[in-house]
Amino acid sequence: MSRQLTVEIADWEGVKWRGAGRFFSALTSEGSLGVYPRHQPLLAILRPGEVKVEPVEGDQPVKVRVSGGFLSVDSDIVTVVADEAELVA
Repeated sequence: MSRQLTVEIADWEGVKWRGAGRFFSALTSEGSLGVYPRHQPLLAILRPGEVKVEPVEGDQPVKVRVSGGFLSVDSDIVTVVADEAELVA
């Protein structure tokens, strides 16, 4: 069984995207960050930009523009709490 990430991206209005992913990337205060399943737990501050998810279903990456916030990785669960977030078409 292959492992996957459970990703949730939300802002003060609610959840912008939730689903299963193979890979997650974001720009943090420390630089670019990529997350695969089995990543070490972490907490990071987001810089304004796009977070991206390569979903398990489908071939197009999911892109969400964020204005800042933070992200948490724990037990293959990635949670993004953004100041503001907008799904990019």
